[in-house]
Amino acid sequence: MNKNLKIISFMFSFLFLVIISSLIYFLVFRSTYYSNHSLNKRISQERSKFIRGKILDRDGNVVAYTTEDGQKRIYPYGEALVHPIGYADIKYGMSGIENDMDEYLREPRGFISSIKSFFGYEDVHGSDVKLTIDSELQSYAYESLGNNKGAIVVMNPKTGEIYALVSKPSFDPNNLNEIWDSLIMEGTAPLYNRAINGKYPPGSTFKVITSASSIENIDGALNRKFKDDGFIDFNGVDKLYNQNRIAFGEMSLKDAFIRSSNVVFGNLALELGNSELKKYAERFYFNRDLDLKGLNVSNSYFPELNDHETGLIAQTGIGQGSILVTPINLALISSAIANNGIMMRPYIVDEVLNSYGDIINKCSKFILSKPIKCKTASIISSYMRGVVENNLSHISEFSSIKAVGKTGTADYKNGDEDGVPHSLFIGFAPYDNPKVSISVVVEGGGEGRGIASEISSNVMKKAIELIE
Repeated sequence: MNKNLKIISFMFSFLFLVIISSLIYFLVFRSTYYSNHSLNKRISQERSKFIRGKILDRDGNVVAYTTEDGQKRIYPYGEALVHPIGYADIKYGMSGIENDMDEYLREPRGFISSIKSFFGYEDVHGSDVKLTIDSELQSYAYESLGNNKGAIVVMNPKTGEIYALVSKPSFDPNNLNEIWDSLIMEGTAPLYNRAINGKYPPGSTFKVITSASSIENIDGALNRKFKDDGFIDFNGVDKLYNQNRIAFGEMSLKDAFIRSSNVVFGNLALELGNSELKKYAERFYFNRDLDLKGLNVSNSYFPELNDHETGLIAQTGIGQGSILVTPINLALISSAIANNGIMMRPYIVDEVLNSYGDIINKCSKFILSKPIKCKTASIISSYMRGVVENNLSHISEFSSIKAVGKTGTADYKNGDEDGVPHSLFIGFAPYDNPKVSISVVVEGGGEGRGIASEISSNVMKKAIELIE
């Protein structure tokens, strides 16, 4: 009997401990989260006292605002801007900038508002959030993707400002109540922000990183003649081929880059070894958290392989195998090359202003990483210029803006079958004074020298025209 009482006593003590621990956790550690949650009714009632602040683009154009009665949030640019901005809805909650900057948008901030409140005059307007996004460029880039699935990221390589962040398919946040059920059931995942969360094989765009690692770690790489017989034979059975099984013969590293030789870059990966190439990938922010205020960015991935996995190691040198990269990370890679080997932290929120136009919070620019030497970046820039001049001369817009770039044709499996390759492009312009960098991914778009390159040429040209 005493034994049973002890067991019952222990069980009740344990349950009591669990309850107390849970209360402490929710009341102490999670209280702020739940008290500020958009679906909290008390918060909703508190919000109704104020008119939510506006979201502005870099030129001050209004891209989100609330009606004067405070009843409805309006998004003038609809589906073109929803992925960077997000939505704020009493029923469906919040996402994107609307969610992350909610503490500023939902109520007044700043000295003047505080003084008015002290004297009993309540300021009813929340603070405004100004973005680095150019709404005209965003709309143009969105339309440039056409009916394709994919993403476009346009940045200033010298500052980290994001000018455009496009993801397709998309949706119109102005009528969530009518479309919500179809959105969550839709197989093309329109709620998914491909620009920051989509993960794709980088294909030959990764040869930028393989080149950088080779230049800085292999003696004589710049002066060496590489032999390309059209394939690498690993064990008499498994082989790595060039596209269309072309054999390029002897050539320099620059020629191998321009011709996008899988054989040369597969062999370079084997010569470097997995650990060295992985180190350089991580310098370019693979396997690392990327903080982009207002948006939750997924990590790009580079694998850790054993020395005997020669076939897989060679695959990584050409951006295939299990490597995965986000479009925003691709834009950072091209930005670092454009910016003399310096990768700036990307940002999309520029400043916060009160309803009187006073700046109450300003984003600070800073260096995220210095993945490669300035000289290495200069060499790779010249290689990327060679790609445009030799392989993409049919695209006149590239010539007019003196663009540089690297194409990628990313193979992947669609179930057990080979899918139509993704078309990728990274680059920047102008070559001698970079003002914009870009990454474009078109899912199932085929060769990188096709649709991704064409979209990039038009969007970069438009960006240079619009942004001073």
